[in-house]
Amino acid sequence: MRETHRRERFVVFDDFLDEATLAELRGQADRSTFSEVRSVIYPDSDGTAHRSRGAYLKGAALGAADGAGRPRAYERILRTVAEETAVFGERGEDWNRAAFTFWRYPAGSRLSWHNDVGGGRVGEYILFLHEEWSASWGGELMILDEDPPRASSGDFEDFIAQMELQVRNSSVSPVAIVPKPNRLVLVKAGTAHQINRVDPTSGSDRRTLTGFISKKSEEDTEAARDALRRLVRESTPATR
Repeated sequence: MRETHRRERFVVFDDFLDEATLAELRGQADRSTFSEVRSVIYPDSDGTAHRSRGAYLKGAALGAADGAGRPRAYERILRTVAEETAVFGERGEDWNRAAFTFWRYPAGSRLSWHNDVGGGRVGEYILFLHEEWSASWGGELMILDEDPPRASSGDFEDFIAQMELQVRNSSVSPVAIVPKPNRLVLVKAGTAHQINRVDPTSGSDRRTLTGFISKKSEEDTEAARDALRRLVRESTPATR
């Protein structure tokens, strides 16, 4: 692993995994079941992507020494995230949950500007898994290394407009990170970023393992459980 790029709000590492661990992770991705999902930013123009069922680790499991049989790549990601306190803060104090989801972006798809703020997120990681990628195939991860603007009104359309204005009016030029195989990108939450459209000439889907690093309180977890219980009760017919 070697660090190749560092800014205030993101870090890039190349040759992140050894060959055996990378092959193991690619095999896991190949065996996963994917569902087609539409973009929540611009559904009609961004196109569709494919997402696996997600997994997550929380609390004490994040620091388990033996890894409890989980993929070696997860362990390597968690160690790197824990070391990058400038991006994510301290494990336990600033974050206590990590997610792991495989994604595929086929030719013609993209994901427009957004910043993944809220939901207890402190940041995210992106690990590129495709076996080859030409620089002409698009799919670059565009990152604006600039603090987020003030919170919007809460209206989603206002939020999207705010993203567009931030990028358009910024004095900082976005950085284009080519989706080089076995490249890991760490990004601080609130950072404006975009996935450029995958070119029709691409010889592969843009494949990644991606996940949010977040802080979830016990109160948040219990509130989510209560909401689920209410939903189940309301949707279950009364017995007689």
